[in-house]
Amino acid sequence: ILSRFREGSEVYKVNKHSFNKPQIISEELTRLVSNCIRFSKKSHGAFDITIMPLIELWANAAKQNIIPSLNEISPLLQNTGYENIILDPESNTLAFTKPLLRIDFGAVGKGYALDRMTEILKENKIEKARLDFGGHLYYMDSQGYEGEAVGIRNPLCPDEVMATVTLKNQSISTSADYERNFNILGRAYSHLINPCAGQPAESDILSASVISDSSLVSDIFSTAVFILGLKQGMELIEDMDNVEALIITNNQRMPEIHSSLDRASQKCRP
Repeated sequence: ILSRFREGSEVYKVNKHSFNKPQIISEELTRLVSNCIRFSKKSHGAFDITIMPLIELWANAAKQNIIPSLNEISPLLQNTGYENIILDPESNTLAFTKPLLRIDFGAVGKGYALDRMTEILKENKIEKARLDFGGHLYYMDSQGYEGEAVGIRNPLCPDEVMATVTLKNQSISTSADYERNFNILGRAYSHLINPCAGQPAESDILSASVISDSSLVSDIFSTAVFILGLKQGMELIEDMDNVEALIITNNQRMPEIHSSLDRASQKCRP
């Protein structure tokens, strides 16, 4: 459903045919796109599924070892933005108002898949499970156990665990750029693109881990918090119910923890 590369997928067809021509999509994709639009508004545009053209621009620039010019970025910015998606939940149709607009679920696909897998396990009477989709975790427990500790890496020394959080019927997602980035002219650029600027995120954050009972939410908002930076990111988290964050910043080459977990049932242990 979500692959933008497979020719038979819904997203592939939508990206190819939806400019000014509403496409009928499944109820599942309608719900997902609707949630993505809602959370884009909530994050003030820091999360946006329409930035695929910008991702491709920077990926190609890295291959050619050149920095994209503003003349290349500006036209793409004019053709992106979640507000240019026309979604009709009643008829399950989707259209784009910009000719170059494309959608990509790279920042949310794992979280959505985790939620769907959790539903399937519960339907099949599974009572306890640990799900790991490439670092995006969900710990399912219907038996009243104490939960499971999950380690948070030190971004400046990824082999070290800097803190732990305990999950119980919750998900955690971490956004960072110490494992993935664009390398251009000897400089590493974040693989996370700021939708408002059209450029790799320049954040004061080294890593942002978000905990929620929804894997979709933790996936989306770990990205949004990283892009927004510490102050705005923490304000966003504090404005949400049942969502917590553990943010690590670089304080004179020393990692520093900033956490909302002390105001909730979670516990952070340095």
